[in-house]
Amino acid sequence: MKCMLLGLLLPCAVAAQSLPDSTVRKIDEVFKTFTAATPGCAVAIAQGGAVTFQKGYGLANLEYAIPNTPQTIFHIASESKQYVAFCILLLEKEGKLSLDDDIRKHLDYVPDLGATITIRHLVYHTSGLRDQWQLLANAGWQLDDVITQDHVIKLVAKQKALNFAPGEEWMYCNTGYTLLAEIVKKVSGLSLRQYAQKNIFEPLEMKDTHFHDNYQEIVPGRAYSYNPGGEKRFNNAVLSYSTVGATSLFTTVLDEVKWLNNFKSGQVGGKDLVEKMLQTGVLNDGRKLNYAFALNVNKYKGWQQIGHGGSDAGYRTFAVRYPEKELGIVVFSNLGSADVGRLASLVADVLITDPKEDPKPSENYFKDSVLLKKITGRFYSERGDLAEFFWKEGQLYRRNPNGFTGELKFYKETDSRYRTPGGAVYIFDDKERAADSIRSMRIEMPNSAITMKRQPAVAQTITDAFAGKYFNPETEAFYYVTFKDGALQLSHRKYATVTLKNIAPDQFTLPFWWMGHIRFLRDKKQKVVGFEVNAGRVQHLRYDKMP
Repeated sequence: MKCMLLGLLLPCAVAAQSLPDSTVRKIDEVFKTFTAATPGCAVAIAQGGAVTFQKGYGLANLEYAIPNTPQTIFHIASESKQYVAFCILLLEKEGKLSLDDDIRKHLDYVPDLGATITIRHLVYHTSGLRDQWQLLANAGWQLDDVITQDHVIKLVAKQKALNFAPGEEWMYCNTGYTLLAEIVKKVSGLSLRQYAQKNIFEPLEMKDTHFHDNYQEIVPGRAYSYNPGGEKRFNNAVLSYSTVGATSLFTTVLDEVKWLNNFKSGQVGGKDLVEKMLQTGVLNDGRKLNYAFALNVNKYKGWQQIGHGGSDAGYRTFAVRYPEKELGIVVFSNLGSADVGRLASLVADVLITDPKEDPKPSENYFKDSVLLKKITGRFYSERGDLAEFFWKEGQLYRRNPNGFTGELKFYKETDSRYRTPGGAVYIFDDKERAADSIRSMRIEMPNSAITMKRQPAVAQTITDAFAGKYFNPETEAFYYVTFKDGALQLSHRKYATVTLKNIAPDQFTLPFWWMGHIRFLRDKKQKVVGFEVNAGRVQHLRYDKMP
């Protein structure tokens, strides 16, 4: 009782700490904003496989003033995905599937979308499938509605097209991991919850961990999720998911440490399987991803960093390993505004005091101002990307709509290909070069590619030709576009009416996260016949204009 009461004022350690008091104070400073009046975090640190730090900060439940502790159970959102990927590799090791299987071999309700989607595509987020949450929102669902596995399966069964051809791009896709959970069920004869329990959680003695496939199930000791409500107040962030795979693992920071330790020991799956978990993906054109089996593989301070985060409702989670340092850090929060990735990095800063930076490349930048000045101007893509390039004091700069402005430097690869220090490649086709300007350019990023065109000199005139009723069969949703006082407005029976902002020819933005950008479509006679949503994790979702 004394420990619990102290925990409401200052976070209380659940076990004796092996870190020096000075280090503990630095870590406490990282989490000082979480108090007895706020939601908070649970934190665990493992060094050399042993837990050297475990604490709770803030409250797991505001209404009953229950503090967070290292034993508090959290919904860890997308951090769940690595467990699903591990199950897939276990089944591959059992000889029950191949990563190169067409997913329709196991899931016959997936439509033939004109290209083969493999299990490997689902793992690496390169399938081109549209994201389940964004499709549900397009259809009029709220994300705090009860959402079940069957709801997502029915949504998949109605998909008519892909965002892109499988393997062409990387685009984070929750749908893919829900389908991986269904493949586990189909191949093993057990639900994902049952299979993971038998093959992962029990062998690793993760006694407080399960895939939560029934939102009505009572879980003693769980944290509730909250969002800021203004004026130092908080609102409940409701989560009613009964869907697993992309999300919905319930666990504690201490159980998560057991999972992190398995990456070194290979106790479950064996070291060969663990190594496979770290194999990063490759796009069709050979571009290498930094994404492995639901794990991001990067460097921090020059040291290898392997981790993943999650975000649902008011839950924010992050677990990361620095294998060269034998260090693992787990931060789970029940406050939607918590930047757990940053918090974990601040903890890493306390513990990693010997940065090992890679050598910087030589600054042999391309300096031909004749070409660089031809790039200046405003550009757009069909996906709604905007950029302005301008020349200042002998340098080329790029300004984005979010206000970011930075100098654009190039390494010349060929007469048409120019690489930036950040890894993007700008391609200037000879056919798109005029005497005084570049009319369009292709920009290849590590994960995707876009074509940007020069904005017309005169803005588009908006008329009532866009007005009408629009329908999409995938979401079975209607949207209405009206013309009033020289502007277009969009409405849906479950959402507020909003004004469309013209940003490029036939392109508009609007303040919906699921439909932040639309592009109107025309037939050969230039008549408006529909619009497509190009926003976030949904591309080319077509709404046809109804007669």
